[in-house]
Amino acid sequence: MERQIANHFLVVFRSLVERSINAWQSLNYVGTDKADTIIKHVDILKNVSSMDSLLETRQFWFFQLRESFMRQALFMKWDPSRLDEYILLPIDYGFANNRDCFFISHYWRTQHHPDPEAEDLCLNRQDIANLEWSYIWVDWTCMPQVPRSESQKRYFKRMLQFIPMIVRDCAFTWRFPRFEPRAWILFEVAEFIFNHTFRIPDTEDIRIFVSHLTEMVETGVKPVINKYGYKCTNESDSRLVIGWIEILVILSKIVPDVSQRQEIFDWINGPYVGSLSIPNLGTKIDKSKGLISCNKTIYEFTPVFSLTANT
Repeated sequence: MERQIANHFLVVFRSLVERSINAWQSLNYVGTDKADTIIKHVDILKNVSSMDSLLETRQFWFFQLRESFMRQALFMKWDPSRLDEYILLPIDYGFANNRDCFFISHYWRTQHHPDPEAEDLCLNRQDIANLEWSYIWVDWTCMPQVPRSESQKRYFKRMLQFIPMIVRDCAFTWRFPRFEPRAWILFEVAEFIFNHTFRIPDTEDIRIFVSHLTEMVETGVKPVINKYGYKCTNESDSRLVIGWIEILVILSKIVPDVSQRQEIFDWINGPYVGSLSIPNLGTKIDKSKGLISCNKTIYEFTPVFSLTANT
C-alpha cells in the first residue's frame, strides 16, 4: 500500500512538472531571452524528484489553476496532496505577469481560515470571472500553512522575501471588509500603486489605505503606522512590512519614472545583491545597512532584504 501511495504521488508530481513546463511556452512572458530563460528553469525543474527537493530549491511559486479557483467552495489551503490544482512558475522576472496571473489581497478573518464563510472568495470570483487570466495567487492556497515541515518552513520564510515581486508583477484584485489597520494589506496596496502607471480603482474599501500611503509620503512611514495602529497578526512580520513600505515611499520620491523603479526593485530583490549604484540617477542603495543616497541626500529604511539564497 505504501508503495502504491508513493508511486501515485510520483505520477502526480511529475504531472505538475510537465504541466508547468508546457504552460511556460504560452505565457505572456514579459522578460528578455525567453527561450534561454525557460531552458534554464526546465533544467532545474526536471532535476527535482520530490516535493521536499522542490521546496528546497526555493525557486518556484505555486499558482492555483483558474478552474480550481473558480470551482472551490472555500479558499483552498495549500496542500501537497492536491498538486493537480497547481502550476509552478519560476521566481524570475517575466513569468508572473498581469495578463496571466492575479494576486488576491485579502484580510484574514480568523487564524484558522482567512475566509471561513467564503465572503471574500465569492466577491473576488465575481470581480474577475469575466476577465482573461489563467493562474491566481492567494497566500492561504499557494504557501505552506501551519503546521509546516522543516522544508516547508524554509520555503515559506524564503518566499516571504519575494512577496513584493509577485504583487508587482501580477494583476491585483481585492475585496476588503470594514477598515482595519492591517499592515500586510497596506503594504500590498503600496506595492501595487507605487509601481504601476495606471490609476487603481477608487473603491471605498481601498480608499483609506491609499490616503494613508499619501500621508506617509509627506510625514514618513513609522509616524503613520503608529498614528493609525497598523499591526501584523504575526508581529515578527512587522519589521519586514515596514521596511518594504519605507523603501517604496523613498523611491517614489527620488525615482519618478515607474519603469525605472520597477527595474530597481527587481535588482534589489536579487538575493546576492548587497548594494547597487545607478549612476544616471546619482543613486546608491545599500541593502544591508538600509541606506539610499541620492545626490548627496541620505535616506534610511529598515534593512529587511536577504543577501543570500540560503536564508
